Parts: sequence; structure tokens; C-alpha cells
Amino acid sequence: MFQVQGFINKITTMGSNSLRLQVDLEKELNPEDNAKIFQLYNKLGWFIFKETEIKEEDLIDLPEEVIEFKEQKSPSLILRNRMFVYYKEKQGKAEGFDEWRKKEMLRLGQKYLDGMEERS
Repeated sequence: MFQVQGFINKITTMGSNSLRLQVDLEKELNPEDNAKIFQLYNKLGWFIFKETEIKEEDLIDLPEEVIEFKEQKSPSLILRNRMFVYYKEKQGKAEGFDEWRKKEMLRLGQKYLDGMEERS
């Protein structure tokens, strides 16, 4: 776990009905903390925000994600990576992947919803 003081500077709504948070740190980090941050890049984790320092008793009952694969990637990240490989092979480029993925996720979600309606 890594803890640093900062503030949420910007909130953006995404096409997938999710949110993107921009967190700005209050001060410059030392090289060790910078290295910790970069090791967390593109990893799935839990985001906790509290206006005071987080103490151990605040962390009771946090859900643990069960890692199914030895490389410790979440199922969501594995799916994203597979979609990227597919997209890059079909399009011949990586540009535009994020927008395509958002549309594809919405399409896939709608397919499941439509399947539920057909069963009713």
C-alpha cells in the first residue's frame, strides 16, 4: 500500500459511465516514492480517499480481490489486453483503441441486456 497526500483536481465522466479522477499531489515526491508510484502504473487496485491520514483501523473490511492468474493481472486487465491485441491486428495500428474499446464494452453490455429481455 502507498499513501501520499493530494487532492482531486478534476473529475471527468467517461463514455462507459465510469469516472476518471485526476489526483494532484501536494508536494514533490522523493525518488523512492516516485518509483513506488510508477510501479503502480496500469495496475488495478483500490482507491481510498479520506480527508485525514488513513490509519490501519480504517482499512478493516476492505474487499480482497481474488487473483486467478499467476501473473497477478485482474480479469478486466486481461480482457483489455486481449481486446488491444485484437484491435491492433484488425486495424494495423494502436491509435483509436480506447474509444473503440469503450464502444465495444457498451455494445457487449447491451448484448447481455438484450439476452435477458428475450428470456422474459
